Amino acid sequence: MNLLNELSENETNLLKNIGIKIENRNYNQDEAKLIENNIIEDIFRRSSKNGDIQKANEQYSNIIEKLERIRN
Repeated sequence: MNLLNELSENETNLLKNIGIKIENRNYNQDEAKLIENNIIEDIFRRSSKNGDIQKANEQYSNIIEKLERIRN
């Protein structure tokens, strides 16, 4: 699946902000899993005291769903 076509500009920018550059090409299941793992790592690096983890989880939930579709 070509993620660049599937993700909105906002979603692409969110990934870019955490160091993930999405290219105009098809991504396989392993690549999708790697991107998903990187997103989850970034979410858990955030503070739980001020709600940053929950905010990040909400921001990235649509992206994670799209990545899971590639893997299934």
